[in-house]
Amino acid sequence: MNLPKFRLEFILNTFNAEAEVIKNALMEFGIELEINPSGESGRDFLVHIISEDPTMVFDVCGQFGRIKSMKVEES
Repeated sequence: MNLPKFRLEFILNTFNAEAEVIKNALMEFGIELEINPSGESGRDFLVHIISEDPTMVFDVCGQFGRIKSMKVEES
């Protein structure tokens, strides 16, 4: 039985993390992971990932900063 997959898209406002560090922390929790700078502060990243466990993704991201503008769709 396949678990449902969720398409997650959100802005991560980091305390002071780099995109590569965030990417390394999230790689094991999903596929099609993309992390791109968002805004001019240098602290915001647009994160896109397909995951079976959105809660784990959000828990990991919470270690790096605040999540805002969240969109979750079942795929």
